[in-house]
Amino acid sequence: MINIIIICALLKKEIKEITRDRIIILMVVVMPILNLVIMGYSVNLDAKNVATIIIDKDSSLFSRDLIHSMRNSGYFDINLTHDEILARRAFSKGLAKIIIHIPDDFSKNIISNKNSEIFVETDATEPSSTANALQTLQYLVDNTQSHELNRISSMVSQSPGKTSLVLRKWFNPRGDSHLNIIPGLIGMILSIMPMLMVSLSIIREREKGTLRHIQSSGISPFLYLLGKSIPYVMIGLLQLILMLGVSIVLLDVPIKGSSIELFGVSFLFIVLSITIGIGLTTLISNQLQAMQLLSFYFLFSNMLSGFLSPFEAMPQWSQWLGNLIPLTHFIRLIRGIMIKSNSVTLMGNDVLHLVIVLLATLITSHYLITRSWTKNE
Repeated sequence: MINIIIICALLKKEIKEITRDRIIILMVVVMPILNLVIMGYSVNLDAKNVATIIIDKDSSLFSRDLIHSMRNSGYFDINLTHDEILARRAFSKGLAKIIIHIPDDFSKNIISNKNSEIFVETDATEPSSTANALQTLQYLVDNTQSHELNRISSMVSQSPGKTSLVLRKWFNPRGDSHLNIIPGLIGMILSIMPMLMVSLSIIREREKGTLRHIQSSGISPFLYLLGKSIPYVMIGLLQLILMLGVSIVLLDVPIKGSSIELFGVSFLFIVLSITIGIGLTTLISNQLQAMQLLSFYFLFSNMLSGFLSPFEAMPQWSQWLGNLIPLTHFIRLIRGIMIKSNSVTLMGNDVLHLVIVLLATLITSHYLITRSWTKNE
């Protein structure tokens, strides 16, 4: 038979424990609302302001009208240039997703009612980031041609030619989505697993009292963190090897770039993830709090890193937040190396960001751990 008095007493005890724990209250009330608001405004599959380079060899009224229409559409963030080498370099670095070549006979063909072509190159590593922009581009080309011909009365009665887009998809010609998803998944797993394992390990030692014995033995916080981190770095590298093996053998995702550079940036990212996990343990006291706090961090970083939705589709303030997240830069690096065969020298800004965040996190985590040990002595 159910004893109502005992149940009420247990409920009262549990409610008191929850209300006393400020971190749990924060996670229960603030974090779901914060997640919902940030993700609700940030996650968007309709990418706007796609970085676009236009090489206008025609420089006519027709081409200028087309470029003006593209700017007004909101789908293109346009940079005009006549230097194809600079355009190609920006394209390789990922600073541009689309290159549009307007030929020198563009306006001549339109006036002569001849068919013409516009050569368009796209970065196909993220097909969803350019799909809507390309559809809009074809509409704008047709609309611009019709508008300009109507301004010339002698052309109205004639059959106009057709201007078509000639597409070339770089890095992923077939548009296979798994070439984009697999590197992102590798980054997400390397962000989650090492951080989660080292955090739970430290908290278990604290809950069992093992950490107090380690502190009383005279071991410095630095040596403790070093000894704690090395096994999980090795585990992270083992996970990387296994995931790359599965990607190459079963999923047909190649490593087009340098394997040494890939392992180098992955090692840097694994160490960073572990350092963040160690730092977070100074803010929590039990495994439940660890799981809740880390789940918030994982969701936040995955949504704003450009893994699940195009980075360009997010509003500007979300992109600023996303650029602060290490996973954002690691995904760019691993996609660049695996899919584009880029060297890290082309992606130096992303590597520099990871190094700066790692140094800042190391200093902060060491300070927090040292202060925590001093209080417990």
